[in-house]
Order: sequence, then C-alpha cells, then structure tokens
Amino acid sequence: AGCLCVDNALCTISRFILLDAMLLFFTAMSALSFSGLYKHRLQPFTRVWWGWLFATGVVLGLVASSKWVGFFSVGLVGLYTVWELYDIFGQSRTRIRSYALHWSARIVALAVVLLAIYMLCFRIHFRLLYKSGPGDVPMDSLFQAGLQGTGLANQPMDIAYGSVITLKSAVPGVGLLHSHANTYPDGSKQQQVTGYTHADQNNNWVVEIMHSQARGNTSETLEFERNGNIVRLVHAGTNRNLHSHAIAAILNFLFFAPFTFGFDYPAEELANRKWLLSWNV
Repeated sequence: AGCLCVDNALCTISRFILLDAMLLFFTAMSALSFSGLYKHRLQPFTRVWWGWLFATGVVLGLVASSKWVGFFSVGLVGLYTVWELYDIFGQSRTRIRSYALHWSARIVALAVVLLAIYMLCFRIHFRLLYKSGPGDVPMDSLFQAGLQGTGLANQPMDIAYGSVITLKSAVPGVGLLHSHANTYPDGSKQQQVTGYTHADQNNNWVVEIMHSQARGNTSETLEFERNGNIVRLVHAGTNRNLHSHAIAAILNFLFFAPFTFGFDYPAEELANRKWLLSWNV
C-alpha cells in the first residue's frame, strides 16, 4: 500500500484534470465490495450479506459514472451473478420463494441502485454546469440553446438569403464546418475546409443566391430558404465560395476534398459551388 501511494503514474495523473484517478479508485472499491460479497455468499439474506450486496451496487454505479470503461467491472459482476443464480437454481434444497428473493435482491441492488446512481450523477452534472462556454460547441444545438448565456436561444429558426450560419456535422466529434486562409499543401492547393470543435469566427458561412438569380430580400421583406433550394455558401471571413470537385481528400482518398475557391465574381458560375438545401422537419 505504501508503494502504491508514491507510484509515479498516480502522482502524475493527480496533476491533471482527468477521470482516471477516480476510475481507478472506484474500480478498486468495486473489486473490494465484490470480494466481500463472494466471501459471504453462503450467508444469504444476513445483515452483512445485504451490506456487501448494496455496497457493490453503489460502487458499480460510481465506477460506471466515472467512465464507460467502468462497465467492464459491471460486466464482471454481472457474469458472476448469472453463474451464482444458476448454481442456486441447481441446488435441491432451493425453494421457489427463496430463489425469487435472490433474483429480486440482485435486481434491486445491482441494477436499480446502479442506474439510479448513474442518472443522479448526470443530474448533478447538469445542475452544476448550466452555463454556456467554449466546451459546449460539440454538443447538440438544442442542448446548447438551453444553457444560460448562449446566443442560440435568440437566433431565428428560419434561414434567409444573406443569413450568417454555422454548419455542424451529424458525426459526433467532427464539429463545425470551418475554413481559414491556409491552403492545402497538395491536391487542389486551395483554401482549406475542415471540421473545428470550438467556437470561432471562421465557422461562419453566408447563404447566398446563385449569380443567375435575383435576391428577393429588400429593406421591407426577406426571402426565406425552402427545402430543395440551390444556394452558394460563402466563407464570411475570406469571402470565398465553398467548392468541391473530383480531387481526392488528403487524409482519405475515398472522398472528395472540399475547399473554398474564387471570390464573388459573377462570371465564375460553376456547378461545383452549387449546394442543395435539404432538411427533415
């Protein structure tokens, strides 16, 4: 135990805002409570047996709430529980009422208690972290709109020509459509388009009409976008059009590389910068 207290890995982890220290602690606690339950397996429904059973459920809820890796501990206890119930079922002295009580005790202590603690941790998390910040960008827009201090709650739901928008990927962790003045080193060698998971002015895009169309916006009316419209997306920071064609992406050759190309010149009416608006209501 003394050597464990001065372990270099633990001392290093303690200097960072990581969940590994708590995960390691609750994993060790789950092993301790599980061993206590196993030690008293031949004394069912006694006070000490109930104590270790509920202690195991509580600690499993905490280890699962620390990190999803903690569900490996839940799986270990679950496999043992299935084996133990099967062993009890095969004993000739086991009665139906006693066997049903074994099931009920384990469902309440190892499932209901675990889920209650897991949901309680989320409840505490949302109660404490209710303000908007730079870390909420990867979250769903509807979730961000419910945070205090966010600007999304005051944004209009409809999009008109000339609206400044941000586009978020449906794939978790990819972030917002982003561009900047840096160019690709190979391929098209045009301005880069990436995914960015933080709030930034370079995430802003302007919805514009095609050059062959006339904008319906006036000082008194707005022309709103409809499902199926063809538009251009202009990067607000560099005034370049979002563009794509049959040039392979640098990181994955199975996909085309998006980039921004060409300033807002009416003569450059290219099909590769036409984007179809499609959404599900």
